[in-house]
Amino acid sequence: MKLERLDGHLVARVAASPKVTHVRIQYALDGRYSGQAYHTRLPSELLKASKSIWPETVETAGKLSEKAGEPYVVDDVKLPVTNPWKAQMFTSAFDFLPDGRAVISTFHGDVFVASGIDDNLAKVTWRRFAAGLYHPLGLKVVNGEIYVTCRDGIWKLRDTNGDGECDTYEAFNFDVMVTKNFHEFVFDLQTDPAGNFYFIKAGPVRKGGRGFDEICDHHGSLFKVSEDGKKFEVIATGFRAPNGIAVSPTGQITTGDNEGTWTPVCRLNWVRQGGFYGVPPLAHRATEPTDYDRPLCWFPKEVDNSSGGQVWVTSDKFGPWKDRLLHLSYGMCSLFGVLPQEVTFNGQPQLQGGVARFNVDFGSGAMRARFNPKDGQLYVTGLRGWQTTATQNGCFQRVRYTGVATRMPIALAATKKGIKLDFTCELDAKTAADAGNWNVEIWNYV
Repeated sequence: MKLERLDGHLVARVAASPKVTHVRIQYALDGRYSGQAYHTRLPSELLKASKSIWPETVETAGKLSEKAGEPYVVDDVKLPVTNPWKAQMFTSAFDFLPDGRAVISTFHGDVFVASGIDDNLAKVTWRRFAAGLYHPLGLKVVNGEIYVTCRDGIWKLRDTNGDGECDTYEAFNFDVMVTKNFHEFVFDLQTDPAGNFYFIKAGPVRKGGRGFDEICDHHGSLFKVSEDGKKFEVIATGFRAPNGIAVSPTGQITTGDNEGTWTPVCRLNWVRQGGFYGVPPLAHRATEPTDYDRPLCWFPKEVDNSSGGQVWVTSDKFGPWKDRLLHLSYGMCSLFGVLPQEVTFNGQPQLQGGVARFNVDFGSGAMRARFNPKDGQLYVTGLRGWQTTATQNGCFQRVRYTGVATRMPIALAATKKGIKLDFTCELDAKTAADAGNWNVEIWNYV
């Protein structure tokens, strides 16, 4: 190897060779190099698990809700805000391991494992599992293995020696394109019944929110990656800033999107293969579309000004919402039940509908939700950025069903005579018939 200067750079030239050549370049931060020889470690050596870098743990005590008479209450799983790693707890995604432990990522690149998540939350133990990831905003556990979506692709994290810490960071799929734009976040990570992975990428929104920077082929697109990580394909396009998705037990994909250029307000999308969802510069078609796939619903700003992800209710311990879709609001730190109605539009099946808000609030911008297979309750995490009512940098909270009767709309249908609502309980006929108890508004979006 030969070092030489070229156009203000120090260039290392390695001569061609029919044999494998291992090179290690070292430099002194203070500009003084002793000339001491170092052993060049082979890749096989680097793959061996080392001793723990972060053996410390932090214990926190959660707080159960003191609300009485409510069907759904929020328990707080306290985050290790004060920790020996000086890590910021802007929580961004999570999932559960088969034994009930939670794996939680943060926007700043850390992954933590939390144990002791039980009914009382009296002693939750946190340990740093991985670090150095590039804005991990999606996390999925598959057969006990941890996968994380970052801006640069999907990582597979493995603890190979069983010491509770990640030893290998495997580039599972890195086909997604990356540019220098600050806002082109890569959101969420879900799987379908066949084991395929799904995630979604935002458009390159300019600072201030208006318009886009230079656009690459993957901006504003929903992706599918095969179970083995070898196949990558685009499923749908035209998204602006979709902070989260869901995949149903039957494989149906949903996503929100956030208001801005070409998106008048937030929307909830029922996604189809090849669909286009409203942002022409991010359509990636030979001919720019003149129409778009309609959303299930639009959200007025006071309802949801910045959408999070969705989750399907797979638990039979969550009241009357089994097998239904829930939607999160990052901006309003809130939770909604989705009320879909199937209709026909232009001769094709179309989902329309609305949402009903749960009487719960979260400490930070709600982005990701999953049901814990151990207790059957809903857990939610998210962070505080811009355009949110969040009061905390991050949160990890449990929405617990208490068994109290729910009084919520659970189905909606638009008819020629008006809007028909079904409720989870019987209504008082006199109260329901009094027009003064209802408020109706009409909005037009262009």
